[in-house]
Amino acid sequence: MTDVFGMDGTNMSYIARQLIVIFLVAPFYALAQSERPVRAGEYIVKMRVPAAEGESQNQKVAGLAQASRKGISMVSAMGKTIRIMHSMPETGMMHVKSNNNSQIEYLKHHPDVEFVEPNYILTAGPSEVSGLATPPQNTDYYSQSYSNVKVTESWALAKPYDDPTDKTIVAIIDTGLDYNHGVIKDSNGLWTNKFEIPGNGIDDDGNGYIDDVHGYNFFAKNSNVMDDNEHGTHVAGIVLGVGMDIFEQPIRESRILVMPLKFLDQNGSGSTSDAIMAISYAVNNGAKVINNSWGGGSYSRALHDAYTYAYNHNVVIVSAAGNDANNIDSEPMYPAALDTPNNITVASTTDSDNLSSFSNYSVQGLVHVAAPGSNILSAVPAKGRSCSYPGCFTYMSGTSMASPFVAGLAALAIREAPQLSAYQIKGLVTGAIDYKSNLNNRVQTSGRVNALKTIQSAIANAGAAYWSPSYSPSYKVEARSVASESEGPSGGCGMVQLLETSAGGSASGFGVTEFLNILSILFMMFLPLTYALSLRSQKPAYVRQYSRFEVAKEMQIKIGDQVIDLISNSVSLGGFSFSKNLSLDKGQKIKVKLNTDAEVDAEIVWNRANNAYGVKFAEVTDAVRKEIESWTMGLAPSST
Repeated sequence: MTDVFGMDGTNMSYIARQLIVIFLVAPFYALAQSERPVRAGEYIVKMRVPAAEGESQNQKVAGLAQASRKGISMVSAMGKTIRIMHSMPETGMMHVKSNNNSQIEYLKHHPDVEFVEPNYILTAGPSEVSGLATPPQNTDYYSQSYSNVKVTESWALAKPYDDPTDKTIVAIIDTGLDYNHGVIKDSNGLWTNKFEIPGNGIDDDGNGYIDDVHGYNFFAKNSNVMDDNEHGTHVAGIVLGVGMDIFEQPIRESRILVMPLKFLDQNGSGSTSDAIMAISYAVNNGAKVINNSWGGGSYSRALHDAYTYAYNHNVVIVSAAGNDANNIDSEPMYPAALDTPNNITVASTTDSDNLSSFSNYSVQGLVHVAAPGSNILSAVPAKGRSCSYPGCFTYMSGTSMASPFVAGLAALAIREAPQLSAYQIKGLVTGAIDYKSNLNNRVQTSGRVNALKTIQSAIANAGAAYWSPSYSPSYKVEARSVASESEGPSGGCGMVQLLETSAGGSASGFGVTEFLNILSILFMMFLPLTYALSLRSQKPAYVRQYSRFEVAKEMQIKIGDQVIDLISNSVSLGGFSFSKNLSLDKGQKIKVKLNTDAEVDAEIVWNRANNAYGVKFAEVTDAVRKEIESWTMGLAPSST
């Protein structure tokens, strides 16, 4: 057993630090602790500089840091035992257990610890589920939904099935998978770890997991990934169905492999630590796409780091936007609202391409694109029920169903252009859309994905060079105090609650919790006045209506009889910007000629932030929209 810090936690700097935390953070902390369930006594710890093998420097952190690398199961801090339940050396994080609040507070505020956060309880479950359904057979159209997403048309262009090794691996982080279902088994759509020998009780490939032949169960800590819910199998059927007719008999060879990573139990309940381990496993074992049909209202820095780890290893992640019919700009859902460049957040649409009544959305661009998510027919485990070949099927609705459709599209795009980065694949998928006016101010692209356009764009970019922007996480500020240890899962399909309870005090009488609550009440009394005063000094935030793309394009503007040639800097369906030195007036009416012969009415605008002129279209006609979409297909929206 190793002493972690060599301090008893009673020195004056520690006490002073604690007092500062109580008086400065307490009001905000008390407000933040609104019934958010956590795993009792469990935390995720990240060291600032993990010690490498054989390092002797930084002795204060050698205990936990080296433990994360060497598999040590126990360390101590302040003379108390901390049990390391699992180490995640790839991300520098550890899942630890301690029932000593003072000890955890000590770790939280130690300068060599980057952060400590509770192990939040996560839950998932479908918002709408119908009874078993009989699927159509041998159809000539995509029949998992009736949205005009051009899936069948894309199959004719996609790479053929003749190479069974040429398959993209999609990790399904969910409730597991019924790998005996005919859709999975007979299509050869199940990922196999070829370096692991089944059933010998040995970690043959040395990846830290025993007998992980077809993925891993991070909830039960074993290799049994069988779906004891229904959610994960339904999601997997949607992923495979983007590349093949899952109802066809006999079923064809799948273009995609699904890697089942179970972190939710039979009730759809799991934890942040298990989700993070599943993400790391997917990245380390060859997945190029990860589907996360879950999310919740609380920010997790640990989960943010896991998404960043996936981005740094060129893995696309697709996240469900959530099912509360909320604007996630003001009521964020995580991990959907994480800003890593590899994250595609998906809203749900109906067969008629309207936003589903339950779907979350975003005005400011946190939700990137929409996909069919209402009444989606897919595979589910039999669970003792009698079903004809190839197995059981049912309809489900939720952003959980929209997300795997996009994950399947991303996998097929990677198959066509495997050299592209995760960022570029995101751009292909979100750029190859069908514009829908009713999705304006709902998703960043104002569009619903189109499978045919995605494959066409991927084929066109098969020779494009790899490029990926650098990314450093901008963490949200989280409370630095210890959460108490209550449990109580809740949530819905495509939506997972990440919750944490208030700081523990005595069951009765006046303790720390009561003191913090009084401070928070006083703070709340003055908050409206403070907020009102701040509003008087602020200008309303600008909300972009259309996604803007960085693209250099020749344009002509006509001011009266004068024709001026210029090059645009960026373009959207609303207009374009340019930097040519002209004597113009804001609001000046002009005509714009694109590559077509038609002229578009517009006016001059001035962008003070970018110190540049722009042109605002008076009306976006179908001709203008189609032309701009042809320029921007495959490009990721600009962040500026």
